[in-house]
Amino acid sequence: MVADGSTARRVAAYEAFAEGRLQEAQGLLDAELEASGSDFQLLNDLAVVAFRLGRTDLSQAYFQQAQQLRMAQDGLLIGNLIDALAGVKPQAAVGEAARQPVSGEASDGHFARWLADSASALHTKARQSSDEVWAAALYASVDGEAFHDHLLPAFIDCETQRVFVGSSGVPALQEADRFIRVLLGQLNKHGLALTDASVAVDFGSGWGRYTRFMLKYVHPDNLYGLEVSPQMVEHCRKAFGMANFLKVDSMPPCPLRSGMVDLIFGYSVFSHLAPHCADAWVDEFARITQAGGLVLMTTQGRSFIEFCRQVRESGDRSHPWFVSLAKAFVDTDQAYRDYDAGQMLHFGEGQYGGTYGESLIPHGYIESHWGKYFDLVDFIDDRGVLPQALFVLRRKDVPYV
Repeated sequence: MVADGSTARRVAAYEAFAEGRLQEAQGLLDAELEASGSDFQLLNDLAVVAFRLGRTDLSQAYFQQAQQLRMAQDGLLIGNLIDALAGVKPQAAVGEAARQPVSGEASDGHFARWLADSASALHTKARQSSDEVWAAALYASVDGEAFHDHLLPAFIDCETQRVFVGSSGVPALQEADRFIRVLLGQLNKHGLALTDASVAVDFGSGWGRYTRFMLKYVHPDNLYGLEVSPQMVEHCRKAFGMANFLKVDSMPPCPLRSGMVDLIFGYSVFSHLAPHCADAWVDEFARITQAGGLVLMTTQGRSFIEFCRQVRESGDRSHPWFVSLAKAFVDTDQAYRDYDAGQMLHFGEGQYGGTYGESLIPHGYIESHWGKYFDLVDFIDDRGVLPQALFVLRRKDVPYV
């Protein structure tokens, strides 16, 4: 008979696993192992969680321990957690037809199925594909198509996609592909080769349109999304079932260790941050990146000043954004002078505690304000390249203090 506390821990672990909170599930199962000792189902569940966290060696060790108990305990080889993995709600009881004898042959077959559908296997297959094939697979995933039998991350509803990025479905992914290709070109230009040991961060990951592209270039275990919206974090954890999505506040810090990151990238995030917020996040980037690491971010370009003037003079207030833009940088000539003098331009109306609005960050500001830890190695303000300006920072080989 399982004690009430043990039952509660296991149920909580199943719920955490089904909702994508894998670290929490592992912690609960570890606590149960310490409190109650091992049994077949618990070891099996620990194996599944370890596997989904990408810890295949640990997963195999738990799996083998579970096999060793097969003569003492009769049970399912794959239990409630693997049902959740397949998108099936955990069942209170399992019919005899679903039960499998715990034989070495059956064990090997189930474990092979786990490995075939792992985040590592998806990443390996994507790495073997060209960038064009990978992008086409992501476009096809909008309609639920698999990639070599691997399920790709699911999508949030189209309206939410548009709210966050202005488009949805394949057009939204095509825009992301454009940025990713520029990002890859910058990595090559500045000598940063991504390996399975590289750690990358999608800053402002939203519903994950850029993160899903990076599953090819960075091992999912080492891919992080930082996002202020708890709803988007929850969505990505469930939709991806891999990578690491973390909730952050509008202002740092973030929970990543110092010096662990090779690459931080973000699209249309620094185009909104107020100066004090942008400065604080760049300082936080300095803490978490290692020497030689790159930060690639977009901000509004110089032509955005003219765009605001056009919106203002057109009288078009059909979109709430246009209403805000009509109030921004109303002295066009002064805005140009300030921008060219290296001043950061920002217009906000108090959103997110005064950290959010419309921002233009010229290269002069970057050089004068962020040079303690970073070199500005590229600044591209060309609408033929990207809809926004791009700045690229390289972490200096100096200690963070």
